[in-house]
Amino acid sequence: MFSASTHSLLHYFDRLILTGAESKSNGEEGYGRSLRYAALNLAALHCRFGHYQQAELALQEAIRIAQESNDHVCLQHCLSWLYVLGQKRSDSYVLLEHSVKKAVHFGLPYLASLGIQSLVQQRAFAGKTANKLMDALKDSDLLHWKHSLSELIDISIAQKTAIWRLYGRSTMALQQAQMLLSMNSLESVNAGVQQNNTESFAVALCHLAELHAEQGCFAAASEVLKHLKERFPPNSQHAQLWMLCDQKIQFDRAMHDGKYHLADSLVTGITALHSIEGVYRKAVVLQAQNQMTEAHKLLQKLLIHCQRIRNTEMVISVLLSVAELYWRSSSPTIALPVLLQALALSREHRLQYLASETVLNLAFAQLILGIPEQALSLLHMAIEPILADGAVLDKGRAMFLVAKCQVASAASYDPPSKAEALEAAVENLNEAKNYFAKVDCKERIRDVVYFQARLYHALGKTQERNRCAMLFRQLHQELPSHGVPLINHL
Repeated sequence: MFSASTHSLLHYFDRLILTGAESKSNGEEGYGRSLRYAALNLAALHCRFGHYQQAELALQEAIRIAQESNDHVCLQHCLSWLYVLGQKRSDSYVLLEHSVKKAVHFGLPYLASLGIQSLVQQRAFAGKTANKLMDALKDSDLLHWKHSLSELIDISIAQKTAIWRLYGRSTMALQQAQMLLSMNSLESVNAGVQQNNTESFAVALCHLAELHAEQGCFAAASEVLKHLKERFPPNSQHAQLWMLCDQKIQFDRAMHDGKYHLADSLVTGITALHSIEGVYRKAVVLQAQNQMTEAHKLLQKLLIHCQRIRNTEMVISVLLSVAELYWRSSSPTIALPVLLQALALSREHRLQYLASETVLNLAFAQLILGIPEQALSLLHMAIEPILADGAVLDKGRAMFLVAKCQVASAASYDPPSKAEALEAAVENLNEAKNYFAKVDCKERIRDVVYFQARLYHALGKTQERNRCAMLFRQLHQELPSHGVPLINHL
């Protein structure tokens, strides 16, 4: 397909030379106009396939011919593609703002709206508040509805889905994804045909699949992925979106189930589709297998790379993994500055959910250091966003940590108060166990029932203790043991 398209565009230039036509034309519909748009299409084609150097050369040719013909509309299209090719440059923001202003001036609503959406994306990564971003998207939506730009309406909704997920608002992200689906189902009924195989639709469906998987609704996630595979076959343009989504969900399920070798086998496929995500997940597997030195080396390399390309979300995730390595290596004091760095970054970029997860990790570090009262007060800051918008696994982790802190704090209480605190901890452990059961995370269920058995023993509840002990033994025999997590103070 690429070879045929390139051949057709290059042959177009040859045909003009053979017919003796001049490349420059004063006429609006002359060969000059055809040449500059042919060069622009060639640049777009190379850019789509990742041939950025060839795309830049073709774009320079299109700009040269457009300038000779004084074609401002073509130059505006060239300016938009110039931004796409130079997104990582420091002046790309200025270039984009100039592009939007020019598009509005020349009455090009499509390019103006695309420019606004690109500005919103840049500002989201820069940590601007959600209300400002949504106001900007509202302005672009007015252009869409005014000029009936249905494709850009879909892109806008998909972008809102991604922004809400970036900021950790999964409920809002789910609402936006479902809105896009309902809009397109209505269009399909009215038009009588199946339509919208666009990137925005694929992105929204992938978000939907991941959101369902995070809540333990794996059957629903599988249905969404099945629909994606039917609508976007493996050889289609946007198939890699659902391929990556599918691999990530499979990886997470394998990790939840303690099947680290299966998760490791999936890393290769993830790396082929997204190298940074693949390296990060390889480090996660190594860490789970207690290969701490190898995991640390990999995470340090990834951290330097992500800091260089300004991938803040991944930088924070890597810092959290590095901190976990330190406390699993019995060095919680070294983990604290790493966690504080992650917290500062997440707050600076308004990444609320990552900030809450970082506070959760800080609370755990304080628990290990023997200050459970401070850990509990920190948890009150983080637990609400996690319970409201978090993945089921994170909800379980939060409740498990609350129970640990309650037990550790109760060590200095008088007997009646201590018994009351232990009863409250048991209730929180039951809640944590229910969350872990939703994602079939047997390793964490094993840890919970072990802890429950200890608490029931301290409370003198022999029957409940024996039930939990039996369940722990069954799970312990079924699962490979990679070391019991730190459980402080009864």
